[in-house]
Amino acid sequence: MSTHGASSEWRPRATFETLRRRAAMVDATRRFFAARGVLEVDTPVLQGGANLDPGVTPFTLQVDRTARFLPTSPEHPLKRLVAAGRGPLWTLAPAFRRDERGARHQPEFRMLEWYRPGWGDAQLLGEVLELFDAIAAWGTAHEILSWRDAFVKHARLDPITADDAALRSAIGEAATAAHDRGELLDLLLATRVEPHLGRGTLTVINDYPAERAAQARVRRGADGRDCAARFEIYRDGVELANGYWELTDAAELGHRLDAQLAQRADASLARDPRFDAAMSAGLPACSGVAVGFDRVVMLALGLATVAETMAFPWDIA
Repeated sequence: MSTHGASSEWRPRATFETLRRRAAMVDATRRFFAARGVLEVDTPVLQGGANLDPGVTPFTLQVDRTARFLPTSPEHPLKRLVAAGRGPLWTLAPAFRRDERGARHQPEFRMLEWYRPGWGDAQLLGEVLELFDAIAAWGTAHEILSWRDAFVKHARLDPITADDAALRSAIGEAATAAHDRGELLDLLLATRVEPHLGRGTLTVINDYPAERAAQARVRRGADGRDCAARFEIYRDGVELANGYWELTDAAELGHRLDAQLAQRADASLARDPRFDAAMSAGLPACSGVAVGFDRVVMLALGLATVAETMAFPWDIA
């Protein structure tokens, strides 16, 4: 067997103590949900259609001349289960995202995701904070900032009223003429806002603009504008959780997914027909959240990178 071009490093990256403490956090997660009557389920690692999350690129495989997709999150099979009346439920599943490598990113990682039928996003937010306390002993104290107020507080500009020139000026040399307004806002968020979030206490960001709703409902925000019914949770400048009061309107969801698909250059990407059928059959009112489990472990154990939480990260897998 040829090993040309492959690393000969075979020993695990994470220390035994890290693996032991990570296992204890997984066990605490199971006990947390078992006490609340939330069912643990397994989800497929190959899907018949792609997750079309904004800014996320899936891996595509050819299996028997048919395209299959590694899930960027277990969202599709979990929502199919909820649509079939099997909720509330949770999973800790492998997820895969192309072109994501760095201190906080690995192309393969573990996503903790769960759904609560009948709940809104505020109720689910409370449970996420309780979970973090149960597995990482962080307490439940937190601040809440709207997406708009987070920019005003930390970037010193209003992202709704500032023109593109002001956004480029605030970003500096990293901003180019090729960046559109959405990309400028994302860059400003990453460089000028997120590093300040979750310092001293957990930070919750909510009331995202309606155009950033993804698969969340849209509602009227405190400032009178339409906003997404979603939240993100940060600690020490790291995003840990992304929760939605889920959109249940199948037609509207289809329009959003088609818009995402139209922006992709990869012709192999396709809508997930079974997911679409489940949404058309009827997703009950529910909220769902995805948590980057490796990031939680990283911060809880005081590690510098998510790779250090894994026995075999991407470069030696």
